[in-house]
Amino acid sequence: MALRFGRGPSFREVRGNLFNPALPGGNLIAAVLDRDLMAWSDRGGASRVLGDRWSEECSRALDGWLETERPVPGGAPFVLKAVARLDEDPRIAIQAGQHKLTNPDFVLYGYQGGRPVLQAADAKFAVDTIKPAQVSADSLAALLAIEEGLARQAIERTLEAPLGEDIELVRGVFISPRGPLTDYFLPRVADGPRARVDGHEVVLIPVAIARMFGTLPVTPDIGLLARIDRLPETPRENLLAAIYYFRCASACGWMWVEERTPLLSLNPPPELVTAQLVTETEERAADVESAYGLLERWYEDVEQVREARRAVAEVASVPVSMKEIRQLVETARGEEDRRLVRHTRAALERLFQQRLVDLVGEVPAEPAEPLPEVLGRIADATRTLRPELRREAEAFVAREPA
Repeated sequence: MALRFGRGPSFREVRGNLFNPALPGGNLIAAVLDRDLMAWSDRGGASRVLGDRWSEECSRALDGWLETERPVPGGAPFVLKAVARLDEDPRIAIQAGQHKLTNPDFVLYGYQGGRPVLQAADAKFAVDTIKPAQVSADSLAALLAIEEGLARQAIERTLEAPLGEDIELVRGVFISPRGPLTDYFLPRVADGPRARVDGHEVVLIPVAIARMFGTLPVTPDIGLLARIDRLPETPRENLLAAIYYFRCASACGWMWVEERTPLLSLNPPPELVTAQLVTETEERAADVESAYGLLERWYEDVEQVREARRAVAEVASVPVSMKEIRQLVETARGEEDRRLVRHTRAALERLFQQRLVDLVGEVPAEPAEPLPEVLGRIADATRTLRPELRREAEAFVAREPA
């Protein structure tokens, strides 16, 4: 169920929220939530990195809480004895999803008045994305009940012992950052008659800004972009500024890669080169009035490359239609076989891309010849390859076991 936001502090009432006309929306909270910035930066992996780094911060905090009393929302506290980390094994989330369940990042083990307990705990950098079911005792029970469940196995490996029948599952908690974004959003999701999460379920810990945002490929761009806007507080001392300029830097990283990704190639996109990213950002910063303005102008350039790539993709499509493949399968098998149709299409796609590059060559992001000529060469090659691809489709269907 989606969270319904209640009332909370205004932008001006949040301590640490800076106001400046260089920022989209005029202030840091609005800037961090800007839709275009979110989209550009997430293509550069910003949300994933924030989640991963916050999980590491939470893991450190949990290690420091061992042998101390930890709260249980609405219940008695327990003494924390061990922490099982689930987010490091992606198979756990996949298995949970197959059973229409969610899994927490951590499961805490301890004793409550002499009785063993388990508590789900989830690292949640953005409290507005909290899903209460993720840490409920019922959800944890369902996760542990999965036959050959990977979550149970991870917990038992941590404890070096099987889970006993007498263990009690208690209400879980979210671990979130103490800072302006939490101050802004937490009252909106935890207060009022329509609250969807109990404020006692959210445990706040401080953020080590340098550790959270340091040693990343885009880190050198953070200070560079911040100096364009010259806010009264730097990303080193203001968490909101750190988040905003990290997202700006992640967007720059994505645009740098996107501008250099070939229009046609068998190779993956190029790896981000930090030194070159910094150099280009510095060059682009010379004639802009804000970091966000730099992104807007850079995106205009990137969009030209993306439009050219879309044009190539439209021409460079497998010259054997899905209808033809289905007919080949039905003729060979006497019935519909969707699995074989999918496998045949995938095999043709791989072969086609290889043969197309053999004939046309790799097309760089900015080809020397005009784009219409490139598209014409690709269209000619595609037509040339159709008979070969048709034969390959027939052969693939014939040799695949029923």
